[in-house]
Amino acid sequence: MKKLSLYIHIPFCAQRCSYCNFVSYVDRDYYMFDYTTALMTEISKYAKKLSKTHILSTIYIGGGTPSYLNNGLILKIMKHIKENFKIMPSAEITIEANPNSISFEKLEEYKKAGINRISIGAQTCNNRLLKSIDRLHDFNTFKVALEMCHNVGFENISVDMLIGLPKQSLRDVVKMVKFLVKHDVKHISAYSLILERGTKLFNKVSEGLVSLPSEDATVDMYNVLKKYLYKKGFKRYEVSNFAQPDYECIHNTTYWTMGEYLGVGVAAHSYLDGTRFANTSNIDEYVSQLEDNKSVVTEKEKLTLAEQKNEVVMLSLRTSKGINIDAFNRQFGCNLLVDKQKDIQFLVSNHFIVIERGFLRLAENAFYVLNSVVQKLID
Repeated sequence: MKKLSLYIHIPFCAQRCSYCNFVSYVDRDYYMFDYTTALMTEISKYAKKLSKTHILSTIYIGGGTPSYLNNGLILKIMKHIKENFKIMPSAEITIEANPNSISFEKLEEYKKAGINRISIGAQTCNNRLLKSIDRLHDFNTFKVALEMCHNVGFENISVDMLIGLPKQSLRDVVKMVKFLVKHDVKHISAYSLILERGTKLFNKVSEGLVSLPSEDATVDMYNVLKKYLYKKGFKRYEVSNFAQPDYECIHNTTYWTMGEYLGVGVAAHSYLDGTRFANTSNIDEYVSQLEDNKSVVTEKEKLTLAEQKNEVVMLSLRTSKGINIDAFNRQFGCNLLVDKQKDIQFLVSNHFIVIERGFLRLAENAFYVLNSVVQKLID
């Protein structure tokens, strides 16, 4: 059977963060039960087509804020998945959670549901910064939530943190990463803040009400964080992701290696049989269409071979392994080193890429020229 990763989008939040542009709702709590029913209907529809040919290797419950969902609903969703799909015994099953909505009851429910990995959105240890980006928790709430996760028996714990926040200092970043390592966090996602048009933070920066650290300052934050994590046994296996050995996120690796994945829920995206497709971003439409047994897919695109080739380049270079040259040549009937000889020579001589052991990868300190490197190597 073919491996398949399943993504489940939970769009409910208690409050929208000032930097967030994900499809989420802060005023639709009354929809939780109807939405859960719609999710299970969509899962059943795909199971009829895929359950005989595919087995789930990973499940990722993201959002939004999945931990904001009412007690019992995650267990209900997971039970439905198990009734409709085969799941590998070793499957990685992740749920995202915010510190302010984590409780012993919910963590015990997640354990009972078979979830074995939890990803906590902490972002920063600075309470002033947390308040400025409209997070509902403070650092102490995160510390309590992390302790609860350990006590309930979660070993595979990941934490998200942001760098490049307004008025964030290098000291803030160092304090945060030291705390995470000390408290046995196995995986750290350190994302550079991206200003998304239409968000509250974008508007504040545009109006000159707040300013962001310089690019050099943000690079310094990243480099200090990376150096410390390397010293403590973590490895960077993707641009923003660091893990202890054997704790890399298998689900996200599926995306970066162009494996097949199915997304269910409002605004969820999928990639199957060389085709990308996406669901409606309107929750009312999502629920009503599934109640009427209609499709919720609003976008569909069959990738050409050239588009697949470019995506493999773009996604592979985000990872520490890079492009497997022989596999790439076989898949696309080409010779990468010959076809892009001039550009590759330029990138190697300027220390932007490295070629070794059959892989072409981004050089260790070329993180901030990734997009330029990709442009040189795609058609």
